[in-house]
Amino acid sequence: MPESKTELAKREVLRMSNEASNRLTRECLQTALIYLMGQKPFDKISITELVKRAGVSRTAFYRNYTSKEDILIELKESIFHAISDSISSLESKNDYYKWFCHCFQAIKDNASLFCLLLLANLSREPLSDFNSVLERCIPSHTIAEHYQKLAIEGAFSAIIMNWFNNGMNEEVSFMADLCMNLVKDKI
Repeated sequence: MPESKTELAKREVLRMSNEASNRLTRECLQTALIYLMGQKPFDKISITELVKRAGVSRTAFYRNYTSKEDILIELKESIFHAISDSISSLESKNDYYKWFCHCFQAIKDNASLFCLLLLANLSREPLSDFNSVLERCIPSHTIAEHYQKLAIEGAFSAIIMNWFNNGMNEEVSFMADLCMNLVKDKI
């Protein structure tokens, strides 16, 4: 017998409720992990300690993640998606200076999280999610262009890491100008 509209509506509300509950659980776990990483090294944080701090059960943790590294990966991806989205935005689609400004500002705005990722050695995968951004937005037509974009991304990654590790003292606009001079006539 097919489900009634009422039964379908109830099931949809329950599904949405579960999604909202999982989203809230993930946010609590992320916040707890960030807090705990401010207290001790990442590798010294136990799942028990994490769920207690987050106020969720172990079952809720494992319903959302397989390991505490998954939480960091999700946090890392959120930063890099924000950066990636900035190049795709209408505002900076063909304005690389604005895009570089967005990138440096995003790093600056998320400095504490970026620092925690460094401490956990997750950003040592040199901006791995970030390495395909330029190619996704500006497709290469030749193998030479492909490798040129990889070189630009490698240089940009090194510049970001150095700028961050040295305290982000230079203005965002200065860093964007510097990067523009490096890529002039390359992209």
